[in-house]
This record gives sequence, structure tokens and C-alpha cells, in this order.
Amino acid sequence: KQWYQRRVRVSRMRGHLLLQLLLILVSEVESEDHVPPEDHVTPDNLVIVTVDQLGWGDIGAYSPYRSRDTPHLDRLASEGLVLENLYCETSSTASIATLLSGKLAVSWGLYDSNNAEDSELKQDSGFILPSSVKILPQVLKDTREEYVTKFIGRWHLGQRPEANPTHFGFDSFLGTVSDRATKFDNKRFPNVGFYQNNKLTARLYTPGSTDDDLIRDGVSNLTRVYSEEVRVVMNQAKSAGAPFYVHVSLDALVFPAYRGPKFVGNSTRGTHFGDALREVDELVGVLLDTLKEEQLSDTTVVVVTSSSTALASHYEGGSNSPFTGETGDSTEGGVRVPGVVWGGGLRGRSQQLMSLADLHVTALGLLGVETGACEEERCVKEGVDLSAALKTGQVSKSRDTIPIYRGRTLMALRQGRYKVHLMSRASFVPGQFLDTLTSYKLRNNSKVPVLFDVVADPGERFFIGDKFATDDSRYSTVLPELQSAASYITSHITFTSGLLNECDVKWREWQPPGCLDLELCLPLDRTSKPHMCHVPEWSGLG
Repeated sequence: KQWYQRRVRVSRMRGHLLLQLLLILVSEVESEDHVPPEDHVTPDNLVIVTVDQLGWGDIGAYSPYRSRDTPHLDRLASEGLVLENLYCETSSTASIATLLSGKLAVSWGLYDSNNAEDSELKQDSGFILPSSVKILPQVLKDTREEYVTKFIGRWHLGQRPEANPTHFGFDSFLGTVSDRATKFDNKRFPNVGFYQNNKLTARLYTPGSTDDDLIRDGVSNLTRVYSEEVRVVMNQAKSAGAPFYVHVSLDALVFPAYRGPKFVGNSTRGTHFGDALREVDELVGVLLDTLKEEQLSDTTVVVVTSSSTALASHYEGGSNSPFTGETGDSTEGGVRVPGVVWGGGLRGRSQQLMSLADLHVTALGLLGVETGACEEERCVKEGVDLSAALKTGQVSKSRDTIPIYRGRTLMALRQGRYKVHLMSRASFVPGQFLDTLTSYKLRNNSKVPVLFDVVADPGERFFIGDKFATDDSRYSTVLPELQSAASYITSHITFTSGLLNECDVKWREWQPPGCLDLELCLPLDRTSKPHMCHVPEWSGLG
């Protein structure tokens, strides 16, 4: 009996010790990873990473079978908030413009008057951000002058010297300003430049020899350079005791993709794109590790998203699964992008409907910056601060409609779980064909709009009403609400003269600042003549 009682006492002591150990471990985990939002200090640092041609099907957080290639992005997602209903624009130019300005880019003139669908900068475009548009670094500097701001990577908003990001609130810049995919010949198309601030420091390709190319046969150290620069600028900002905003814009996944030497053949896909994605993922890992090393995790918000969806029609492109379509389309595969917000006490997955303009305003909200009310009732032109909804896990009705434009054409809109296509033109992605949507030419569907329930049918494969049969109750009840929303949008977004109208060959990268010192200036042998970037064409709107 005594032996039994001693055994019971020992067992109870072990039980108490085990319970205490578990409580200690749980409290440590909660203190490190599960601090309630109200216990967080308000962050003042912001890092935004935008990746061209990154799709839903490319990240393990959205497509688990991809997790072997994206461990750091998945770590970011597990520690942050995954956005399930985030929408970009139909061009990377419009996406970056919308994200930086906090306003739908078409609403302030980012379109071509002669081309109903175009919002992508041409290589000889004269576009410069208008003074009436204030972008994110300028907004932050208005709140605190000491903000350190840097843009790293591909600048999408103009290649003229006057369009350089250092003229629009960014203290410094490292990267490119032109589409690197263009085949240069130094006669019609100049070699793509690489810039430190507003001065040329190199050109991507070396005429007559590939030995010194910054990109050669799909291999480049550019992403590594950008990754190291992220670390440097955050270290410098912390040493100066200043808040910072770093924007990293990556084009490594854009066909033809490039990756660093150590990533060649290092992905499960075995393609250039897959290898490049591994390196993009490592950049995110470097970012998170640096924040931890510098003890900046509690005061920093990190946003990672896509400025365009995947080029799903090409073997060397990414995946927009489970959606149909590819980059540039108005289908879900052309506009619905992955997005993760890390920091500010946000955790989990959100079903909140969001645009990139909303992401701009919400990021400011997480930093404690008030942006004021929208100038019109439904906020179709401006972003909405959804930070409160994201913190509580609720879905805010203040953003219930997403207009989807191609250039100045309202192609579709989503409201709640429903999406209507008023106009259509979608790519021919292998294995995908949508009746009335897949077409090389712009098609007007306004008389018989195409309606989908994109919650039940995210691939947009089953028309509500079965081939437009109007006896479906949802077609007759839901469609008028969406048509009313479309009328509201078109009445509040009006067009005059587009900012993408004027082109001139002289605005290409022939003789940018700094080229003389490096003997990298190129002769302009062609006649300079300002002209409309497009000839007039049928818009499909009549």
C-alpha cells in the first residue's frame, strides 16, 4: 500500500511538472507567434514585394503541391494573413500605378485614347506620373520627413529621365526602367539600361560578346543583387533610427525567366521559371531573416503580391490554377492574384474582396496613417482601408465591388460571389476554352452578359442560366444588380485625353544620364517625331 501511495504521489508530481512545462511552452509560443493584435505596437516600416507573372498555382500557400519550391513564401503565409480575393489590373503597369497611387489607375488617366484595351507602357512612351497623383513614398514622407524610401527592381512607370522614381518620393533607386524581353539591336531598340538612382551604371547585354552580360542564357545575378540591397537599406535605416519603406519589384519570372547560377536546375519543375521562383522565394527568406536579426519584426509590415498573373499559355510560364486564363485577361486567371500581409498582428486567411488600391490604403492603415474618406459613395476609384476587417477576420461591406478594366474598357466586374463579363477577350490557354470568352478579338457581351458564381465556380466554366437561359432565377435577380453597379462605375470614371497617348523614339534609352562616363551612350539614328502610340481602332463599345 505504501509503495502504491508513493507511486501515486510521484505520478502526480510528474503530471504537475508536465503540465507546468506545457504551460511554459504554450506561453512562450503565444508570446512569440500568437500575440493578440491589441498587444502589438503600431508598425512604422513597410516592405512591399511585387512579382510579375506570379500565379495562384505557383505558391504552396495556395497550391500545396508547390510548397517544395516556395518554403519561405509559405512561412510568410503561415505567420501572416493570406488574401483569398485580391485583384490586380490587367497589365503590370496599371497594377503598379494602382498600388502606388491608391487609386484605380484608369481613373486618373492611365490609358491610351486610341486603344480601348491598352494600359501597358510602350518602350518609346513619353509617360511621366502626373503631379496630381501622389504615390506611397510621398504620402509617407508627408507623415514623417525622415522616412527612408527605396525602389528596387523593375520601374514600370516611365523610362524617360524625368520619370525616374527618385522624382516621386523615392530617395534612391536600383534597377531597370524598360522591358528586358525586347530584342535590342541598338538601331531600333537600344540596349536595356541598369540604373543606380537616376544614372546609368550598366547595360544588360554586351554587343558582340555575351561574357559580360548581366543576363545570359537565362542566368543572372540580378535577383541576388536586389536581395542584398534589401538587407543593406534596412540596416542603414535602422542605424539612422529612421522608419523605412522599401519596394521590391521583381521581373525574374517574366518570360524568358532568369535565375542565379546556384538555382539552375534546382526546382521541382525543372524549368527556368521554376528555378527563378526558387530564387524569388529565397529573397523573401532573406527579408524575413534580416527583419529578425535587426529586431525589426514587430515594427514592420510586409506585403507580397503579384503585379500580373502567370503566363499560363507557355511551358516556361507559371500557373493560375484553379482559375481560367492568363496574364492580361479579364477572367479570374488574368486578375486574381496571391497576396500575403505579414505583421501588424494579422494571421489566418481572409475572404475579403480587395483591389491593389485597397491594399495601398490598408497598408497605410496598418501603419496608423489616416487617409480620409473617398470622394464618391462606392469608392470605385479609390482604395478603402480594410485593416480593421483584416484584424478581426470579418468581411467588410465597404468593398463589395471590383471593376475589371483593360485600358479604358470595363470588361467585367465582381460583386460579392458573382462576376459578370460585359466585354470579353481571353487567351487560348492549352486545355482551356470558354464559349463566348475565349477570343482573339474584343467581343461585346452587353446585350447578353455572361454571369458566373466565382465562389462555387472559380474556374468560370459554368455559365449561370446554362448557355444564357434567362429563366434561371439568379440570372434575372443578380444580373440587374451588377448592371446597376456597372452603370455607376462608368458614370464616375470618365475619359478625356489618355496619359499613354504620346510616343517618340527619342524617349528610348539611347543616352540616359551617366552614359557618357561609362562610354555607354548610343547614337539615335532615327528621326524624332512625336506621334500617337496607337492608330485609332474599333473599341467594341458601339
